[in-house]
Amino acid sequence: MREFMELRLDDGRNVITGIERRGGGTPIVLLHGVGGNAMWFSSLMTALNGRRVIALDMPGHGGSTGVPSWEMEPLAELIFASSRQLVNGPVVWGGHSWGGKLAAMIAARHPQNAEGLLLLDPSPACGIPVPAEEFVDMTFGGELGPWPSLDEAKNSVRKLPQYSSWNRDVERAFERGLARGADGMVRARISRPTLIAISSGLLKDHSDAIRKVRCPALLAVADESLFWQEQTNFPLLPHATRAVIRSNHWLMTGNPAELNWVVDSWLAAAIDRSLREPKSASAR
Repeated sequence: MREFMELRLDDGRNVITGIERRGGGTPIVLLHGVGGNAMWFSSLMTALNGRRVIALDMPGHGGSTGVPSWEMEPLAELIFASSRQLVNGPVVWGGHSWGGKLAAMIAARHPQNAEGLLLLDPSPACGIPVPAEEFVDMTFGGELGPWPSLDEAKNSVRKLPQYSSWNRDVERAFERGLARGADGMVRARISRPTLIAISSGLLKDHSDAIRKVRCPALLAVADESLFWQEQTNFPLLPHATRAVIRSNHWLMTGNPAELNWVVDSWLAAAIDRSLREPKSASAR
């Protein structure tokens, strides 16, 4: 039986929620993409059997609140500070899309706390020259509602690519991102104006920060990615192990079996092995 423990981190200003699967080894902290939530990683968390895996609801998503700024740098620091309530030592930072870019920024800004970096079809480090409003309409059209009932919400989104591989994992992830308003309508917890504000920060160039990443990294790219261009998306990490997953951008649900195998294999080869090998002072 799949068991996740619900998390709630409260520093008096911000509340960050999430889910955790107990286990050993270097903890893995996963950050989802814009409009998502921690439950998008449920299949991967289950596949990484025996490992401690934490997936956080990003600010404004799931049950998380408290947003000082939608700029990437303050968000990276907020997530890093919140995670310290759970783990004090090094972790493997990971993320999908927006969360992947944030994970890379955290690993670059806090190298002493980055044992590895797991990037799942991340948003481009160099940014995207598209207006935020256009980006939101292109990416999230049809996903926000409102709908008169939960059943109609589910029936409506199942035709969208991120929900096309509909199963209980996807259904639970979708439900976690919904709220019922005072008018009785069901809609996404996150609003279009908030998506635009997030995207305005996401679409900027953060190459200078991300090229400072030095820890082992896996770059898992969907062959039908929304973003991937070899010359723009993380050429800054020449040391990264690269893998192409047969999937659309939402590769955690588009092809979970292949992604889970790639991630588990990389962790065993890059992270577990590095922890067994003695490190020189200069390596850290």
